[in-house]
Amino acid sequence: MRSLNLRRIQSFATFDLPINYHYIYSRFHKTHEDHCSSYAVWPTAATRHKLISGYWDDVLRHYLLLLGVSTLFVVLFNSPLIFTKGIYLGILFMIGALAYVPLYYFIYRPTFNCDFLPKLETAIIAFEGKEQAWLEKCKQDQLSNRALVLLFYVLEKTSKLSFLSPTDRCADQLHQIFGVSPKGMKNELELIFKNDKLVKPDSRHYLEVFKSFSETYTLLEAMQFNEGIQHLKELELRLKKRFSPKIS
Repeated sequence: MRSLNLRRIQSFATFDLPINYHYIYSRFHKTHEDHCSSYAVWPTAATRHKLISGYWDDVLRHYLLLLGVSTLFVVLFNSPLIFTKGIYLGILFMIGALAYVPLYYFIYRPTFNCDFLPKLETAIIAFEGKEQAWLEKCKQDQLSNRALVLLFYVLEKTSKLSFLSPTDRCADQLHQIFGVSPKGMKNELELIFKNDKLVKPDSRHYLEVFKSFSETYTLLEAMQFNEGIQHLKELELRLKKRFSPKIS
């Protein structure tokens, strides 16, 4: 740990740390996560501004480090002259302040434009790609709208409630529970509760409907919810009878 901290200090002293890609990415990730936990909405653009501000904070710290070390070096080797004639100390600080101008134009600003910013943009794209991949995985793992309705249907049957119906009100309530489209919920409710004939059994819709049953069976089996499985089988059989053999 001590050697790691020493390397970080050395890297900062040579101004390598603020433009290290892994450092930029980890700092972006931590800053973004910290602010996301404090705000309902925190875009990556806001974190980008934070890191840019952080870069110039690092510039100031690096410059003050150089100024402090150089001043200490001069004082140690010229202390009698400096302390007997205070004017030299003022000149020393003035030269140190003026030294910032060439450092800014020849080191800090070119490094910011040509090194830090490109690496920051790359880190943002990498972070957003990982976020999108994580969201896609969550979406794939989540039950489909139809499977959610089937699950709620099973829960309703086993608890002897009378809640589900193919109405806008019920769809809105399911939307509040599951956070999915009310229109999608109503379509799935109509599939379960309406008695009109459906399309032929070899259609894509047929396969999608009973794929949702498979999703729900998997969940109920994992829960060892045997009564729920029985109700789901009864609904599945009823729906299969509604699929007409021919398109009329």
